[in-house]
Amino acid sequence: MDVLLVLGAWLCCLLLTIFVLLFGQNAAFAHTPLPRLHWLITQGLCHVVRAGTQRAGGRRGAAALERAGELCCERSNPAVQLLFLAMFVTCYSIFFVYIFPWLPVGSVSAMHKYTGTAAALGCLTAFLAACYSDPGTVTAANAAAHAALYPYDGLVYEAKECWTCGVPCPARSKHCRTCGRCIARMDHHCIWINSCVGLLNMRWFLAFLLSTAAICFYAAVVGFRVVRTHMALQGAWAKTFIDPDTEGLVHLGDSCQYVMRYLSAYYGPQVAVTFFAGAAGWIVLGFTGYQLWLVCAGLTTNEVHKRRQLALARQLEAEQQQVEAQVEAALAGQRTGSSGSLEAGRGAGAAAADGGAASRQREQRRPAKKQPRVALPNHYDRGAWRNLSEVLFPEFHLRQAAAAAANGGSSPAGGKKRA
Repeated sequence: MDVLLVLGAWLCCLLLTIFVLLFGQNAAFAHTPLPRLHWLITQGLCHVVRAGTQRAGGRRGAAALERAGELCCERSNPAVQLLFLAMFVTCYSIFFVYIFPWLPVGSVSAMHKYTGTAAALGCLTAFLAACYSDPGTVTAANAAAHAALYPYDGLVYEAKECWTCGVPCPARSKHCRTCGRCIARMDHHCIWINSCVGLLNMRWFLAFLLSTAAICFYAAVVGFRVVRTHMALQGAWAKTFIDPDTEGLVHLGDSCQYVMRYLSAYYGPQVAVTFFAGAAGWIVLGFTGYQLWLVCAGLTTNEVHKRRQLALARQLEAEQQQVEAQVEAALAGQRTGSSGSLEAGRGAGAAAADGGAASRQREQRRPAKKQPRVALPNHYDRGAWRNLSEVLFPEFHLRQAAAAAANGGSSPAGGKKRA
């Protein structure tokens, strides 16, 4: 099979999987196959693996699978952190061994040795900062400041106390079972940094995403230019080969198949790291754009799920009320038709009853009006620039909110209730 076709199919499957995981539960794609694909990836495959393991290994196999899943998904685990570092070091090592020695080549300057190394160090610094900086742990000492910054909206968040931590839960906070602590403005628990993404480390997480996307595209562009220039200097595009099927001469530049074979034979590591960097760059850029959109819209990943569930519950309630109103109207019409038939006589009453029955049948056959989608107000959307500023300078906004609450002389926490 053509190597180019295999790489293209792999890249399309990878991009489709990432897109489904990010937007499979989005309301805009509710009537597409994306929700089913999302369920298949996140739950269906897990059910298949669990059933297969239980059938092959019995109860012991199923128990071992559950323990492995708990260790990987519900406990703090540096395995994915180490995976990222391994991929990072491997890619840089390929550049250091196979690409940097060729510089300078053609119009590609030798400065890329130093700028590439500096970019790699910057990305690694952002990664370590995102991993080990405080995501915004809520304690008894800072709970009031967090509650002052984000008051309860009475819609998604209400005043309550965390059973595990024993501290008041400010609005937009959530207790993470993996980390074992409450996180202010909880977005999600990221396995790549083995930590939660919250109010205080969201800026480092965004820096990590942006720097990773930037260095991926930078590496892909440099790798592509180096390989193309080196091939041109070696006269590779003028080379010809004998096709074993037709026994005719084939110029390298006229056949994609021979180009891929030539690249695999003479530029394997260079092409592999260039292709991987380009594919990873687009994936990380997509997730970065989604994360920036959430920040500018005054939302978090946790709130998107909560608001979706709340909107669905309200929509179901509205549809139930609509059905009940239709039933009440139908019963009222039957009672009115019965009383009219008694007053007008049997003949007229029978005709009216027949007409009423036909009218009700037409109403029943008529499709019910689709209930409009429930739109929930977002009390934490303070404008794109203010939302972004709260993420980039959280300490300043916390001090400002705490000072404003102290000057106002009122506590924003209100009453508490056990969660």
